[in-house]
Amino acid sequence: MQPNIAKSALRNFHFIGLLLSAKFILSTQRYEILAMITIFISVMVIFMLFRTSLHFRETECEGFISYWKAFRYIFLIYFFASVVMLIVVVIYTSLIDTQFLSYQLDTMLKMYESINHPIDDNTQKAMQIIFTPVPFAILNIFANAIVGAFWALIMAFFVRKEPNNLFDQQ
Repeated sequence: MQPNIAKSALRNFHFIGLLLSAKFILSTQRYEILAMITIFISVMVIFMLFRTSLHFRETECEGFISYWKAFRYIFLIYFFASVVMLIVVVIYTSLIDTQFLSYQLDTMLKMYESINHPIDDNTQKAMQIIFTPVPFAILNIFANAIVGAFWALIMAFFVRKEPNNLFDQQ
């Protein structure tokens, strides 16, 4: 039986999406204890990705999975979870804490100013566009796609399990 990787990933991404969303919300706060909790959540995300992919291998792939199939599965779960986080980012930055992105932009501009790096008007206008809810969320999903690919490249190595001989295949 050949499992549908996308369908299975769509059934199993929810908890990781909630963890990524919680990580984003906690990272917007300005308390050190919450920063430590986000590190714990990051570790939980990695652990849950690993456990979910092992479960996928054992239950839907009859105990065997190739490296690239494991890569696709892990990447898709992380990507779908990032879409959940995208929705949370848009809601949070446009309805709950509408000053968050302007604070982030001001912090970045002050950083450039402190290192005496001039910013021209076009760059500043582009940064002002990027630091609005929807473009910021879209950039986050691209960044999360890179992170998801990174973790999938590593984890797929540990999740993969090829049949040892012809009798292991069904």
